[in-house]
Order: sequence, then structure tokens, then C-alpha cells
Amino acid sequence: MPDLEEVRMQIARLGTVDAGLGKREIAALPSILWEHETITSAVSGALDNRVGMLVATDRRLIFLDKKMLGGLKVEDFPYQNITSISYELGMMFGTIRIFASGNRAEISMVPKALAQGFAEKVRNRISGGSGAGQTPAPAAASAPQAVVGLKGEAGSGLIDQLERLGALKGQGLLTDEEFTAAKARLLV
Repeated sequence: MPDLEEVRMQIARLGTVDAGLGKREIAALPSILWEHETITSAVSGALDNRVGMLVATDRRLIFLDKKMLGGLKVEDFPYQNITSISYELGMMFGTIRIFASGNRAEISMVPKALAQGFAEKVRNRISGGSGAGQTPAPAAASAPQAVVGLKGEAGSGLIDQLERLGALKGQGLLTDEEFTAAKARLLV
């Protein structure tokens, strides 16, 4: 596990640092990160009305909320479980939606200037890109790539895969034609 100084250095190397990142959350990161896990992006935001920090690492997404009196809420999203990510930009803030294993997490109050870049980095990562030095795939191009990956997921049943396809179509990430073609590939 990295120590606090290493965590601070990783965050400083990100370039654009979110001024809203909480000191308590940063101080809690060394106990949450796995050995040799590297931070690739971080933004402030709120999940279930709890203000905290959304961190992307080379292995997963982590939302953490460290309370003043010692409470800690941590929710993580391993990349292999993330089926898609979307964002919405408002006047001042953005919202990032993470779809993973049939669940949806909505992180609101993300600084508008950082929401799109964060989501695009994660989208690139889950679509097979390395995340560093590559141009993120456009939103429309990422959906078919996600569908291709569904068939090869270990331990996933056919029903789970079909439900995920339906969710992607319901989110508007797949056209009717893409949905039908992907479903046909699964049913072969």
C-alpha cells in the first residue's frame, strides 16, 4: 500500500487537481489502495447525498466519503464489472453515472470542467484502451466494444449478458440494429 506522501504525489502528478478534493478522503486513501495500485484521476462529488471523492486507479474506481468523526464509506467498482459510464454537464456541475453488474451509481456535484475528462478516461479504460496517451473513444463507439466483451466474461450467465445488452439499449448506447446483432452473437 502506498503511504500518504506517495498518494499526495500521485494526485499532484495528475495535472488538473480538483480543488474540492477532501483532505480527509486523501488521508484515508493509503488504507484503501491495494499494493502497487496507482491513481490515474480523481474528482470530488456526491454519491447518495454523501460528499466525497471519486478516484480512478489502474485497477478500479473508488468512491470514498470520510466523515469528520471517523466514519468512512467506501464503494469500489472493478473495471471488469463496469458495463458503461456516462456523464451529463449542467451549468456549474456535472453528473457521472457508472453502470456495473446491473447496478447504477450516480455521482453528482462533480466540477463541470472535470466530469467529461474523468468519464472519458474511464470509458477508454473499460473499452480496452490503456488510458494513457490515447484519445478516448467517442461515446457511440464505446457501446459496441462493450457488447463484444460481454460474451467472454467469466462466470456470466446468458441471462445476465442479455440483461446487460438490454440495459445498454435502454441507456441509448445501442441502436436497435446493434442490439439485435449482439443478441444474435450471444445466442449462437
